[in-house]
Amino acid sequence: MAGVPDWLWALPDPERRSSSGFGYGFIPDAYWSQAEPRVVGELKYGAKFEPVAIAEAVHHAHLLRRIHGGEPILSLVITQPNYWVRATITELASKALCHIEADLLTLNRQTLLWLSCPHARLGVLSSMPDDVPLHKDWTPLRWSRVEGEPTWIAHDDKHKPPFLQGPTAMISQVRNSNRYEWVLWTGQLPTLGTEWSRNDWAEAGSFWVWDTEAKATRTPLAPR
Repeated sequence: MAGVPDWLWALPDPERRSSSGFGYGFIPDAYWSQAEPRVVGELKYGAKFEPVAIAEAVHHAHLLRRIHGGEPILSLVITQPNYWVRATITELASKALCHIEADLLTLNRQTLLWLSCPHARLGVLSSMPDDVPLHKDWTPLRWSRVEGEPTWIAHDDKHKPPFLQGPTAMISQVRNSNRYEWVLWTGQLPTLGTEWSRNDWAEAGSFWVWDTEAKATRTPLAPR
């Protein structure tokens, strides 16, 4: 896994507990009953159904609290990059609701899962983070650390999360692999008013993964 917010990485293994609501049963995709606060997660990786994840997560959190009591439960929604979900989460502005986005990359018959929170604040602009294996052409870019995760973003500082726009680069450390070290996306994020669909992500930019077992390290060109 690459990126991953620190608080999510620190959670224990989740449960999949069957519960009964008002006349029906449900099983949350993930439930961290031992965490503080408790967390219920809804996982959606299909553009047609991703907006429904918000209602499902909040609904499960409410019923689990009614059943088991205690303090409010954090609702966690994990989707692929989805601007509909981003806008809804931003408008609700609730501390009881969290959104994380995922990319799945297939490498050598393995799956690399890249998680990052598009709503997280960015730190102050700085130089390229240490130990990143990028060519000197990348040095002039100004990077911002994503608060709470091992991820950095280079952008023009004209726009703020969750809707960065234009030429952008995003790089994360891989957390639990002896083989892979970094994953990078570089490309053009859509501007406001642009029609944007799931298929557009593949054409908007390119992924790079640093593999310690590779014979040679290719270095992508810096965005302009």
